[in-house]
Amino acid sequence: MNAQSVAISLDLINRHYQEPNRNRFESKYFWEELYKLISTAGFRSIEIPYEPVWQFGGRSGVPMNRYCINTKYGSATSYREFLTHCGVERVTGLTFDPNLFMRNDNINFYFGATGHFAGEAIDHAADLGADYLAISPSPFYGRIRQYHPDLENEIASFTERTVELLSALATKAEERGVKLVLRNEYWSLFGADRIDPLLARLPDSVLLDLDPASLFVAGIAASDFLDAHIGRIGCVHLTDTSFVDTDDIWKTPNPEFPLNHATQVFRDPGTGSVDLIGLAKALEQQGYDGPVVCSARQTRDPFRALLRTRALLNQI
Repeated sequence: MNAQSVAISLDLINRHYQEPNRNRFESKYFWEELYKLISTAGFRSIEIPYEPVWQFGGRSGVPMNRYCINTKYGSATSYREFLTHCGVERVTGLTFDPNLFMRNDNINFYFGATGHFAGEAIDHAADLGADYLAISPSPFYGRIRQYHPDLENEIASFTERTVELLSALATKAEERGVKLVLRNEYWSLFGADRIDPLLARLPDSVLLDLDPASLFVAGIAASDFLDAHIGRIGCVHLTDTSFVDTDDIWKTPNPEFPLNHATQVFRDPGTGSVDLIGLAKALEQQGYDGPVVCSARQTRDPFRALLRTRALLNQI
């Protein structure tokens, strides 16, 4: 694995629990300075979370959907040119989280909105020249159950509609030259080894994300997951954690912030208990040459996280 080609995800910025303040994070100047800092930290490519919420609030400074990019830069092409000027040469991929749309007991709303905006994300990924769209195949298990208390009796029908949704998105992704990748988050209805039956029902073009922190929480070794799925790994996220789920936290409405635990789930890459250096060696031994992205989601200090991540990569 070439550490110099590893991308950094913009999920290291989160307005919910970071300083200085929300208004600054929602301003164009903040991000334009960040790109230069990302480049200075040695990263030449980025991953962008696709977040439709930013086009609803009247603020377009956050570069996380098509509307915001077109509003601030005119087009994806102009945005890419600006990134290059800042030292960021490409957008490796996009991610998509459907939790925003699990907000009531109307299941048709969830699938309709998710399909629409995930399709928009695929188009945006193509316009940006990205390799993939990594989509969470479901919201948090606990969030679904919050609005659908009878979830255990509805899993079959929910799965059926998820297969239909993802199959349609896979077709569109192929048409646009983008890989559709399933994220394997431990809190998902299809997390851990529950992803396998879902994957078996999807087109061969649908690939998997390798997320070692989520696998660690679920008690699955990243190397074992890699061995079992090497032919369908579409991207790798270098994520870290020391959290062990002994209380079925994955079934709660907000599993990123565990109940009755004075902790959060994720840590900056290289500061947790996941053997990321060992995983990098395993990727090299398997001949994996696809996208690799560092994710410092939940970091309290994104600028420190950039340097911590680079310090890790310097050991690989």
